[in-house]
Amino acid sequence: ASLSCDSMEYPDGSTTRAPDGSPLPFGPVLYACNKYFAQECKGASDSYWQCKKENGDPRACLKPGENVVACFNSVIKRIDAACPQHLTAYAKCLDGNKNEFEKCRKEQKALEDCSPP
Repeated sequence: ASLSCDSMEYPDGSTTRAPDGSPLPFGPVLYACNKYFAQECKGASDSYWQCKKENGDPRACLKPGENVVACFNSVIKRIDAACPQHLTAYAKCLDGNKNEFEKCRKEQKALEDCSPP
């Protein structure tokens, strides 16, 4: 049986999938995708932080913030489509090990071999 983020069960009954079937950007998935975000979302992130630096009104930065979220969601969907078992295994390992990357190097390598950052 293949793994999916659906198999990540939480005591409160929360789901790990959005209505469209993509993984929700929650802690372990965000940690598992951090290298991809750093590379693929750098421009959007830099624009957001520049906006925050230049504007005292948070409303001025809503669009740049939405661009960051859209980029993150796009990265997660792309990785999940290419390597769902590896993404889930890495996220589950991080979740079970307090997000300590050192304890999940095997799962990290498998994900990165499947979809290089």
